[in-house]
Amino acid sequence: MTRTAPVAVVIPAHNAAQYLPLALDSLRQQTTVPAEVVVVDDGSRDDTAAVAERLGATVLRQDQAGPGAARNRGLRRATAEFVAFLDADDWFALSKLERSVATLQRLGARCVATDAWLVRGDRVEHRKNERRFVPEVVTMERLLRGNPIICSTVMCRRTELLEVGGFDEAPDLLASEDYDLWLRLAAREPIAYLAEPLSFYRVHQGSLSANTRFLRGVDRILDKVVAQHPGEAHFLELVQRRRAELRLDVAYDRLRAGARQEARTLIDEAQHQARTWKGYRMWLRTLLPF
Repeated sequence: MTRTAPVAVVIPAHNAAQYLPLALDSLRQQTTVPAEVVVVDDGSRDDTAAVAERLGATVLRQDQAGPGAARNRGLRRATAEFVAFLDADDWFALSKLERSVATLQRLGARCVATDAWLVRGDRVEHRKNERRFVPEVVTMERLLRGNPIICSTVMCRRTELLEVGGFDEAPDLLASEDYDLWLRLAAREPIAYLAEPLSFYRVHQGSLSANTRFLRGVDRILDKVVAQHPGEAHFLELVQRRRAELRLDVAYDRLRAGARQEARTLIDEAQHQARTWKGYRMWLRTLLPF
């Protein structure tokens, strides 16, 4: 007999009819199946809602407002002790829910994340964090050095998510609203982390405009951190280094696209925030053929 986990899985979905069957099938095959599955149809123009209903999920419909707003809608509908997030084009490994619940209960923790397999097309490539060390507890300071957490790996106590206010639904945080939430959660208590890849995360080719939007969104999030820690040199240094790294990442994409002047502008901004050898090397790259 299959056991049931005290978990509500919340799935934001926009024009996701082709992906939902795999996501929902991964929930039916869990070693402990979720007590609730809530799909929030975020203004889809395809058969997203019909597919979700046919496969047994509770479906909520709303005008398109973004994944953060959709997750919040599902969170408010959920009643289970724990809430796990799953994007409609991702899926879970068979023991994802069982391992996550066991970790939260064993540690008495409020939130847990895991590593994830990255998927491009139909190919599973590698683990997200295989080239960097992520500690068993992820502090706010660790998150300010870089975000190792993918939304589809996270499970939290529902009451904790409600207490911190869920996802920020501001339009300028689109694609970075999850990072904002992890920082707010970690400010209250570090996030537990399992190095096991228990989710499959589908990577889509991002546009240059999307990279710029992400950069501006994270800048706004970092502004919030600075406002919460006025005059604290430790946090200011971490924020400046994070701003610099993000600009160098986008500059690299600009350079690959042949936009050398834009890349130089971003590198100059990065060096103004925190001078690094990486920044100097990248500026020299703007003088050479890519």
